Amino acid sequence: AVVSTQSTGFPDLEDYSTSITSVLVAMLVIGGLLFLIGIIGCIGACSGKSGLLNIYFVVVLIFVILEIVVIVLAVVKKNDFEDAFVETGTELFTEYKTEANDATPDLDEVKVVGVNVAQFTFECCGVDTGSSWWGNRNGAAVFAPGCCSNFDSQTFENSIQAGLTQEKMLITQCPDDGEVFQVGCQEQANALANAFSTVIIIVVAVLIAFEILCLVAACVSKKRDLVA
Repeated sequence: AVVSTQSTGFPDLEDYSTSITSVLVAMLVIGGLLFLIGIIGCIGACSGKSGLLNIYFVVVLIFVILEIVVIVLAVVKKNDFEDAFVETGTELFTEYKTEANDATPDLDEVKVVGVNVAQFTFECCGVDTGSSWWGNRNGAAVFAPGCCSNFDSQTFENSIQAGLTQEKMLITQCPDDGEVFQVGCQEQANALANAFSTVIIIVVAVLIAFEILCLVAACVSKKRDLVA
């Protein structure tokens, strides 16, 4: 069978690069703004100019409010993220499984590699029941190569470029005594979402606490200037 090379809706590496660049630029801009705000606060505190302290107070207060919104969204939207991730993953895995059980599988190379790399990266297998999700072939349990702990994406990609077959898409054992991941990818995705949201909440909470201290310090500095 010939591996299809038509567009699948999957982002190319260039798209990932563009997205990462956009995030880095945004982080640099935010970092620059925070640095500038900190300088304004320092100048205001050292010179006793209440106008600068007022600007510093208002801007930091806005950041605190935005960060509180981030915490709320991380809690409220976590389930939406999990559902969307699971739905998309299930559709892709099911398509892979369907093609793998076809006598002449025809699936885009990006999808074939993506399913296997995802399982290897997140150390999971199948959607929700581990390796058993992939089923059986001729009485023997099969699973995607990416379920193996010693999966080599480059070797696999070179293999399917020569032609896509059932035996390449679903195997019966890992090469070189590799182990099969037994955790479903849905379970792994939920665990990662929980860990990620927890980290976001902790980091933002620490930033809010620090910024509140900065606001208090600005108020104290301004009060001393007024008394003086």
